[in-house]
Amino acid sequence: MSIEETLSESCVIAYVQGRTKKEVLIELIEVLKKAQLIENTEQVLHVILERERLGSTGIGDGVAIPHGKMKGIHTILCAFGRSVGGVDFDALDRKPVHIFFLLLAPEDSASLHLKMLSRISKMLRDPFLRKKLLEATDSHALYLNIIEEDRKV
Repeated sequence: MSIEETLSESCVIAYVQGRTKKEVLIELIEVLKKAQLIENTEQVLHVILERERLGSTGIGDGVAIPHGKMKGIHTILCAFGRSVGGVDFDALDRKPVHIFFLLLAPEDSASLHLKMLSRISKMLRDPFLRKKLLEATDSHALYLNIIEEDRKV
C-alpha cells in the first residue's frame, strides 16, 4: 500500500497552528473528521495519546509519526502537517518537530501498519525531502512532494 492510497490532499495542513503536542494531534485528527474519514475525534485522540504514553513518536530530525490502531476503521488513514516554527513533541533528539505524519490503522492490521510506518520513516529520513517540505508554499505543494517521494520508495 502506498502513501498516495492513504493520504488525501484535503488531509494536508501547510501551517499547523498548534503549539503543543496535544494541540497538533487534535488539528491533524480534525482534518480526518472534516474529510469524513472518521467520526469520533475523541476516540482517535485517546488511541494516539495512549501510544504516545509508551514513548514519543517524535523520531528526530524534526519529524514525528504519531500513530495507533483502532477498532471501527477499515483502511489506513493518514494526515500530514507542517509547523514552520516547530513544536516540542518530546522528540528523541529533543529538538522541535516541524513535520507530522499521523497514521491510523485498523486494529487487526499489524503487518500493514508496520509496513506503512516503515515506508513513511524511510521517506522522511531523506534530508533533501525534509528541506523541500519545510520550504513548500502551500498544502498542494506539500502533497505533491510527498506523493512524488512515495513513488520512489
